[in-house]
Amino acid sequence: MTLSEQVNKVLAYIQDIEVPANLTPWETGRAFYENFIPLAGEKETVFQIEEQTLLKDNHPIRLRIYRPNDTKKLPVIIYFHGGWFNAGSLETHDTPLRQLTNRLQAIIIAVDYRLAPEYPFPFGLNDCEFAMQWIIDNAVSLRINANKISIAGDSAGGALAATVTRKFRQHIMALLLIYPVTDNSLKTASWIEFQNGPLLDLKGGIQAWNWYLPNIEDQNNPDAIPLLANDFEALPPTFIAVAEYDPLRDEAVQYAKKLQTNGVNVTLNLYKGTTHGFFQMGGYIDDTEVLIQNMSDFFKTYSDTK
Repeated sequence: MTLSEQVNKVLAYIQDIEVPANLTPWETGRAFYENFIPLAGEKETVFQIEEQTLLKDNHPIRLRIYRPNDTKKLPVIIYFHGGWFNAGSLETHDTPLRQLTNRLQAIIIAVDYRLAPEYPFPFGLNDCEFAMQWIIDNAVSLRINANKISIAGDSAGGALAATVTRKFRQHIMALLLIYPVTDNSLKTASWIEFQNGPLLDLKGGIQAWNWYLPNIEDQNNPDAIPLLANDFEALPPTFIAVAEYDPLRDEAVQYAKKLQTNGVNVTLNLYKGTTHGFFQMGGYIDDTEVLIQNMSDFFKTYSDTK
């Protein structure tokens, strides 16, 4: 394993993170993840950022809306953040989403869905689907182009994005996945090779899935595990990014191949020398900028023509 010097600096930074004592294991994980925020670098100025709160089952679902300019009916990307289904927030992904909205010149709507273990599957997915339907229903007031809706997500958010895309395929122009979670077996060659990291490890993966899927009947549910799905007809063009030294690498590649076998137009990019999470590490890792440019090129291929 030959990690780049930039990635090694990130890992050294992460190794020095300290979190408060006397937290539950999932609260510790969330606090640890929030400390990643400085790795993303400086926050870019965005034309307008606003928040909207939806109410589902008396629970608030926060949306953060990034608008790169005042043009009406811009394309929109609905974004679901990563964090192993039990961590992450609007704040953990704020910096890279600012960069993405400016680069793509598209509106991005980030969804703050409920997290396990307090809210295991399907709470978070239901929140994402509820937000998706609300955005479609309110396209006019949101000043978005309802014919140019895309979905994106990283890691666990990639799993949510894949499932929401299957449910709403008739509305979706494109799907963009960054090192997505697609399988709960944790038995691929990359999980074996990188079971002790860097960044993610097998013990944490097992814990995350146990928190997310505590009910045994959900452990083979394709809505929770994208690789188990079989209804891929008429799915939109899909971009999938994978990191070379990421235990999730091979399951993402397997998902890409399954989509391709079922006739989906897939762009699969491997980022060598990188590890999981580099989308949020643009202050240290140059490949973050490469990834954002690749996403922009893919997105504009469809947003500029449809």
